[in-house]
Amino acid sequence: MALLQIDNLQTSFTSEQGVVKAVRGVSFSVDKGEILGIVGESGSGKSVTMFSLMGLLANNGKIVGGDILFNGQSLVPSNYNTYKEYKQVISKIRGNTIGMIFQDPMTFLNPVLKIKTQLMEPILNHHKVSRKEAYNRAINLLKQVGIPSPEKRMNQYPFEFSGGMRQRIVIAMALACTPSLIIADEPTTALDVTIQAQILELIDSLRNKTDAGIILITHDLGVVAKLCDNIAIMYGGMIVEKGSAEDIFYNAQHPYTLGLLGCISNPEKDEDELTPIPGSPPDLLKPPAGCPFVDRCQKAMKVCKYHMPYKSVITKEHSVSCWLQDERSK
Repeated sequence: MALLQIDNLQTSFTSEQGVVKAVRGVSFSVDKGEILGIVGESGSGKSVTMFSLMGLLANNGKIVGGDILFNGQSLVPSNYNTYKEYKQVISKIRGNTIGMIFQDPMTFLNPVLKIKTQLMEPILNHHKVSRKEAYNRAINLLKQVGIPSPEKRMNQYPFEFSGGMRQRIVIAMALACTPSLIIADEPTTALDVTIQAQILELIDSLRNKTDAGIILITHDLGVVAKLCDNIAIMYGGMIVEKGSAEDIFYNAQHPYTLGLLGCISNPEKDEDELTPIPGSPPDLLKPPAGCPFVDRCQKAMKVCKYHMPYKSVITKEHSVSCWLQDERSK
């Protein structure tokens, strides 16, 4: 049984303009020790999928279809007798067996609380330990993520740390209760290239030490190139292609995936050979009836506009939703 199994997840938000269908039938799984990369532009539904899993949707957000199974237990509110029962379950899991690394540590960390208070909080909430034991665990967490002089750092505030150090603290908080699943939402945003490499190396080492499953959310295929075992490409609230890292980088089939690959700098090519994807992502207030990429795709056909493509299985691990896979398009 997979550590995490998401089947046909659908999440929507109500607004004054109408219903925003942010996630439209997403399915994937994560095993222990696996790193899954979810890649796509801003607004493709990556973070909303994770917030649905964590029970962190805004008040106007709702899971309207599908299921989320974590260790075989459903994390969808409608599968419980009462919403209170669901909140009790998700509160025990969130921050405990599922940890999340948020993309903006300065926003996530409380600026008026010392680091020790914020690190100790999840430990005290989820485990029956003394404050002294929680303090010692927090010290070890800072050592684990490579922060020097942890005893001194425990009494400092977030503003006294660099951006890279703050991100390490957020990682330490996500690891506080030794979760079996870690979600990293754009963990290298706004960090320079050297610090990005250090953070990604740290995430990989944590996977090797703890055997935790990891979901890495990013808009940059270059970030996941050497780190992820499998990659899911999201666009317009859907997964349009999914496969191993080798499948995605060397045998990509969906025009959107190929477009993303064309935006990656290649040292063997001149910079002016980068090819941007024209146009803008679809309006999910009124999503297209067919393929969400149809208005930006240079290979679009008439069927793409009016009919959603079915999933074509290329190999056991590699699948793509595109009408170009249909024999009639050849």
